[in-house]
Amino acid sequence: MKFRTALMAIAACGISFSSLADVKLDLPYQADLVLVNGVEQDGNDTLTLPNGVNQFAFTYVDSLRNNGDDYLYKSDVIVVKFDASDEALKLDLPKLRTAQDARKFNKSPQLSLVAANGEKVSFEQDKLTKSGLQLGRDFEKEIAVYNQSGKVAAVATTATAAAVVPVTLPAATPSSTSPKPPVDQQQTRNVAENMLDYWYAQADEATRARFKAKINQE
Repeated sequence: MKFRTALMAIAACGISFSSLADVKLDLPYQADLVLVNGVEQDGNDTLTLPNGVNQFAFTYVDSLRNNGDDYLYKSDVIVVKFDASDEALKLDLPKLRTAQDARKFNKSPQLSLVAANGEKVSFEQDKLTKSGLQLGRDFEKEIAVYNQSGKVAAVATTATAAAVVPVTLPAATPSSTSPKPPVDQQQTRNVAENMLDYWYAQADEATRARFKAKINQE
């Protein structure tokens, strides 16, 4: 009985500790989510994020007035990266009332992350932009490319790291007469092979089929 009680107490402690081991991010009604840690997401529900570095992207969406008429304003996609642990944070956005306010915000978005004690948390911000037609954007692919760019709000990703990690090739057998390529040439092949594997995994079925057909022709 004592053993069972001890297990229940440990389990209860585990639940309690795990509930603290994350970051809560409260979003205002104007923030419409686009991405959370590389995955598309919408809405503005409170986020529960792992401790450490996190990245999210959103647009500012609200009804504004211009020349006496109401219209729906939607900003560019804003990317935010921050590092926090065991905290409850809130994203603060300014209230935009006019078209002029919207233009100023779109040019230089003013926002802040505030902790429960009122202190501001440091973060990096940028925009996820695309020229031309904005409909049908693949935000997950866009943020993957952005995160490989090394820009201010970029984060390291597993896919990026996997694409450049050299792979150890099988050792040549004693009977092999082929000369061993130089070390730098071997590493170049390894990186190229991994890059091919990575982009093949990202492609859709039609692209993969064309890729296979092209290889078979050579």
